[in-house]
Amino acid sequence: MKWKISIYLLIIILVIGIIYQPFIKKEARESITFFPLDSSFSFSKAITDLSFVNGTPSSYELLWKVNSETSERVYLRQDIAMIFENGKLNNKMTEWKTSAKSIDLEKDINSSNAALWEAISYHQGEIHVDEEKYRSVQQMSNDYLYTSVIGQAFAGFKAPNNALERRSKNALDEKTNQYLQRILTQAANYYQIDLNNYNVISLESLTDYNAKPLPGFTQAKSQEIIGKLWEGLYKNYFLGITTKNGQKVSPIGSSMPFILISKDKKYLFVLLQTANGENIQLIQYIS
Repeated sequence: MKWKISIYLLIIILVIGIIYQPFIKKEARESITFFPLDSSFSFSKAITDLSFVNGTPSSYELLWKVNSETSERVYLRQDIAMIFENGKLNNKMTEWKTSAKSIDLEKDINSSNAALWEAISYHQGEIHVDEEKYRSVQQMSNDYLYTSVIGQAFAGFKAPNNALERRSKNALDEKTNQYLQRILTQAANYYQIDLNNYNVISLESLTDYNAKPLPGFTQAKSQEIIGKLWEGLYKNYFLGITTKNGQKVSPIGSSMPFILISKDKKYLFVLLQTANGENIQLIQYIS
């Protein structure tokens, strides 16, 4: 009788394992882990592209594409991408693949607002040299696009070609910059942060540091900081923001994060506001 009970228990355990195995695997992949960079690997392609598809007097459509490819097949490939409308997160997309080189993502974006669109992507590969030695390869890319009613309908452009487009660009730049600076000031005041003690970088500007070091750091240390930063952003921003009361909320509608790197090179803050205006502060120590 005991032998039969043991068999039944074993069957139940196996069935539960089969049922929950896909969910366990999915949860394990809902993370980005930074490992030391492997210089023998690189990205042969890392592109974020925004293009204007069509416009009417009241609305328009954009095509948002992200393409990346590593020099060699790696154990795990993952891209995460975010697009901001006038400084606020409008949409996001991600994909991961095992034993792969390339990832291709695209999404249609529809809007009825004149806007400065800014898209940024983080491309990452996880390399398993052996069972105990893991390495990374990473790169960032970005793109931007202005949309405004030009004449009788919405149009899109990257660089203005006439006086009307120049006025539209200047107005959208001013609107976005004023919004983001207001958010930065409010968050810094809320957390009693003296901005003079930090090098302040917007998330969109982080791509400037693909090939040059962060202020005060070597290129190697900069890449380590950036990799760990994206690890934290993915978990604490991209997948959802944890508010002060412990609630997890969507990042859609939140402000573009600012990265504040302390001039003593000991830590960095990430400052932002949720869609309902709650100030959020994340911290990453630099070892």
